[in-house]
Amino acid sequence: MTTENKGYSLALTNSSNHETENKVYLKPMSLYVPDVAVQAVAALASGLSAAKNNANEFVLTVTNNNNGISVDKNFSSLSELQDPLTAADSVKDLINIVRGYESDEETNVCGW
Repeated sequence: MTTENKGYSLALTNSSNHETENKVYLKPMSLYVPDVAVQAVAALASGLSAAKNNANEFVLTVTNNNNGISVDKNFSSLSELQDPLTAADSVKDLINIVRGYESDEETNVCGW
């Protein structure tokens, strides 16, 4: 039985206007590299129209597209996420939480 790898989604939502930018990663382990995670968050932020005005309340979300498990973290401002250490640690933490929920599953097709 082969299962298609649908990867993980990394999304950034502006809670003020519910605008969302997301990207799918078929090899999510690359997001453990701090520079990759920081660049990913920055790319998502640059795609949000209100992000340039530093609107309040942003939500960073990681979703396993294979099983729908999703975890998010709230930030009071975009400037919090623009700190490289915060961005890298937040992405890593969210991925670890999602992976923790998966530990009881028989198969894991996301390249772990």
